[in-house]
Amino acid sequence: MILLFWICAGLIGFSLAGYGLLWCALAAVAGRSAQLPEEQPVRATVLIAARNEQAAIRAKLETILAQDCGPHWVDVLVVSDGSEDATLEQAQSLNSQRIRAFQTPAHGGKAQALTAGLARIGSDVVIFSDANSMLAPGALRWLLAPFARADVGGVCGRLQPQRKQGRGGWLARAERLFWTYDSALKAAENRLGGAVSAQGTLYAMRRALVPDRVPGDVADDFYISVQAPAQHRRLVFEPRAVAQEAVTSRTGDEFMRRVRSTERGWRGLMRMRRLLNPAQYGLYALQLLFHKGLRRMVAFLLPLMLLLSLAAAAAQGGIYSAALLAQLTVYGMGAGSLLLAPLARLPGSGLCRFFVMGHAAMGFGILRAMAGVRSVRWAPARRIADE
Repeated sequence: MILLFWICAGLIGFSLAGYGLLWCALAAVAGRSAQLPEEQPVRATVLIAARNEQAAIRAKLETILAQDCGPHWVDVLVVSDGSEDATLEQAQSLNSQRIRAFQTPAHGGKAQALTAGLARIGSDVVIFSDANSMLAPGALRWLLAPFARADVGGVCGRLQPQRKQGRGGWLARAERLFWTYDSALKAAENRLGGAVSAQGTLYAMRRALVPDRVPGDVADDFYISVQAPAQHRRLVFEPRAVAQEAVTSRTGDEFMRRVRSTERGWRGLMRMRRLLNPAQYGLYALQLLFHKGLRRMVAFLLPLMLLLSLAAAAAQGGIYSAALLAQLTVYGMGAGSLLLAPLARLPGSGLCRFFVMGHAAMGFGILRAMAGVRSVRWAPARRIADE
């Protein structure tokens, strides 16, 4: 029991902090920082799958048209996924020759919309970006520059959660902290085995590496972006290619978003599990295992750790009692502050809520995937806090 306690504690600690610290240290000592050759002109298409995005799509397209793309030619294809509002009309209202837009007959889900769009793209590079993420100046040029290297198969941009006059509630603040850590980890991974996978706000892939059909039951950004390392091409993280996106402040919305994301991400990882073989994919395989595989297993290791702590504390006390108390404090503050407003004002309660909610959603999502649940179509949750 004591041995199991320390194994469980070690796995949790390594996943939550040890892996990031170790990889940052390794990157600082042994990481490579490849110099980009002179920019080579790239013909690229930004593919946007949009569903009922009339409030955001015009502003999104304006941030694309305003980009200084340097020597690169960039056009846009908007696929309105059976929208019931004026998404298509808003996309067409800019009257730009660089923008094409069409609507699918029915709402089939993001993957189906992406598949329909890919059938109409013959560019060298496809840029994927969510309809509600706004591009910072210069984002597309930074995103396309690494394609001057023949070994680069894809490039990931960086998500920058938007603030609303410095506000946004505990969930938005926790999200910003998480993405700051995520960017630091991606930068370290990039210098070692390459970026693990992309996030859907902004990334680019060579068209030849993108499958013609995107499965509807997997995380499309993960599935598409890992096709680069699957073909032994490098997936690059470019932190200067910035996309800004609002985060929701509604706990229920965010919980279900994370459940769906984990469910689809786990199914995508299982579908691409051959990438976990270090004999074929080297250091990238270990990064994928630690970053995506072990990280999700923490949702199940945490309750096991609680049970082992309870048994060890009853048998030996001491450090095991302290470990039990620490866990009960985190879970109590996290769950309690979701139910009782006074607890939400305690220092550190926001991080506890984020920790508890995130891992509960992760565990629920994996169980859904194992039970055969398939989230293909849903309404996005994108409200900004006013508190």
